Amino acid sequence: MKVSTITFLVKDGSVYLALKKEGGFGAGYLNGYGGKVGAGETIKQAAVRELEEESGVKTEKIEEVAIIDFFDDQEQVFECHVFFAKEWEGEPKETKEMGPPKLYKLNDMPYEEMWKADRTWLPLVFSGEKIRAEAYYKKGMKEFDRLEPRPLGKEIREDLERNNLTK
Repeated sequence: MKVSTITFLVKDGSVYLALKKEGGFGAGYLNGYGGKVGAGETIKQAAVRELEEESGVKTEKIEEVAIIDFFDDQEQVFECHVFFAKEWEGEPKETKEMGPPKLYKLNDMPYEEMWKADRTWLPLVFSGEKIRAEAYYKKGMKEFDRLEPRPLGKEIREDLERNNLTK
């Protein structure tokens, strides 16, 4: 199972999204900025690195808001740690992996251009909930089945401590 991150740049009731350009998971969909956690990296370090590589912005000020476990035909494919960045240096820009960023109002999100599971869990975290959820897909991650969310309480604190995100 792979561990990955995704960071959303959130500002004044809006969020930056960009089209994933590269082949592989997420290509052709609007999303935040992220990727796999590298060997020897903490989850937070990976989130900060991926955000800079994919958007050109720099920040250490990120907040974990969700953990989404993705399943394909009942087999867990990856665990994705979701972060919000509300302060950063620089302006988001097009990169090798991501298309030109566009600012969207949180109440007018282009969910039809995003992963199908995103339309079920993103509204929860944009409304202030912190969740752990299981997103189930079928047929090679092409067909969305269901989302099983639950609030994050003690569990997220333990995950944060385990991954050195509280320091």
